[in-house]
Amino acid sequence: MGASFPKEIGAKGGTSRLFAGGVHGKEGSSTIHVIEAANDINVPEGNLILYNLPPSPYLSTLDPLYYLSLTGSKLMGIIQKNRPDIYLELHCYHQDSYPKLTRKDRKKVLGVPGLVGLENNVLIGSVSPLIRSVFFDLNDFPFILEIPCNPPAEALQTCHKIMEILAGSSNRLEIMEKLSQVYPQQIKTLNNYFKDYSLNFHPAFQEIKQRALETDLKNYHDLEKLINQVINEGNFEVNPKQIKQLEGAFLIYKEYNSFKCNKRTMKI
Repeated sequence: MGASFPKEIGAKGGTSRLFAGGVHGKEGSSTIHVIEAANDINVPEGNLILYNLPPSPYLSTLDPLYYLSLTGSKLMGIIQKNRPDIYLELHCYHQDSYPKLTRKDRKKVLGVPGLVGLENNVLIGSVSPLIRSVFFDLNDFPFILEIPCNPPAEALQTCHKIMEILAGSSNRLEIMEKLSQVYPQQIKTLNNYFKDYSLNFHPAFQEIKQRALETDLKNYHDLEKLINQVINEGNFEVNPKQIKQLEGAFLIYKEYNSFKCNKRTMKI
């Protein structure tokens, strides 16, 4: 349990999918059950890569330092290598963390909206904006499922149902349409989250990247000044926590030489 689990299903070409568990701490001992359950999933088009990473020190994926850690660097390497259009990041939580993960003011407190409950205590949401903005195009589908640690059979069944939808879909719109047939209210909430991201954080980050090419950034103060200029001039609705995330995302972008990291650029 918890050992690396690299496996490829399907064939290269077409839609690229990546399911990864064991992202931090000892979560891999729980997420391995979900990854193993994906072994029998049919992938009619494109491919699916399965990974379950070994135990590692716990660092939040909302912390830029995670992406400089050994495990974070390995995960980013896997993402860069496979360039997934559909990315599922699996996490597990203890019951006392449920209120923190789903709180309505989570965006104000942590810079990200509360996760949405599906069924059987399985939660869904977007991956950290620190990597969503850097490694994925706007209409990719990078998201997380949070399951109870030591997951019961019912939670695994819910995950399996969602993974089958991902394996049989080729783009974000197709996935959301299928999920909305099962979880209509939850998907309505997620669509609202996506609209907010696509109108604010995403275009702000794109503008910061472009301006950085035209600006001589000598230090962190210059970066901070640039980000605030972009936000004010674009009237982007981001809170102080999200401003810090924009800073962190840009530093990750630079660290991973991400002027070449955007998928569209890499395919040229």
